[in-house]
Amino acid sequence: MAAISRIRVREGTATDVDAIVDIYCAAFSDNVMDQLMYPGGVSEDTRRKFAAKVLPRSTSEGGKEESFLCVAEYLPVGSPGDAPGEVVAFAKWALYREPRTEEEWKADEFKATTDTHGEGCDPSVINAFIGEMTRKQRDHAKGEAALFLGLIACNPARQRLGAGSALMKWGVDLADSLGLPCRLEASPAGYALYKKFGFEDFDVVDLPVTERWGVANTNGSNWGQDIAVALAGRAPEGVHRCVLMRRPPKSVAV
Repeated sequence: MAAISRIRVREGTATDVDAIVDIYCAAFSDNVMDQLMYPGGVSEDTRRKFAAKVLPRSTSEGGKEESFLCVAEYLPVGSPGDAPGEVVAFAKWALYREPRTEEEWKADEFKATTDTHGEGCDPSVINAFIGEMTRKQRDHAKGEAALFLGLIACNPARQRLGAGSALMKWGVDLADSLGLPCRLEASPAGYALYKKFGFEDFDVVDLPVTERWGVANTNGSNWGQDIAVALAGRAPEGVHRCVLMRRPPKSVAV
């Protein structure tokens, strides 16, 4: 009898929101950019605002955008396939089945405020970081039909179980079934996973963290110095690098 996979991917629902918020906050708590974006830690207001927007919008609300929220459940060894699992990771995707006009994609402007991201956040850092990645991705995509990975996160206590890979496989399988490319912005921690699934570098966002905010990498954290080196060279000391990536459409075997 075949062994049952310990990770199961399913659609996220309202009952998963509390677990998703906890995972999101835990997954990025030791990331220098999250510490700068939320200098006093993630406030309850930020948690509420994230929870309010994590569930997919309806197609009527999102226009041409279709949203998908997936969770990865961990099943203890020996559990039956239909047993409840522990939510250990999640991913949120945005699908555009058809190209958007220039007017439509240029109207998609990112601007963070305390109203959108919660009390205690630093909108200037969020706009310099998330905003710059969003703008570069938008201007490169130019409204092409594609599947975009908006966010993926895993419970730090449940890493190396294959949850991230299972969520990525769900997404690339969907894109391949539609003959569409995938796009994402890679953190240093997620870069190797995305390369494994065929994503290619096309641009970087290098933030001079030490120069701009006075924070030095004194504990050897992964700030992305050695990712996308073939494209952009090694990132200088004191710079945090994220990579913009695209996966070409793949043909599906019949």
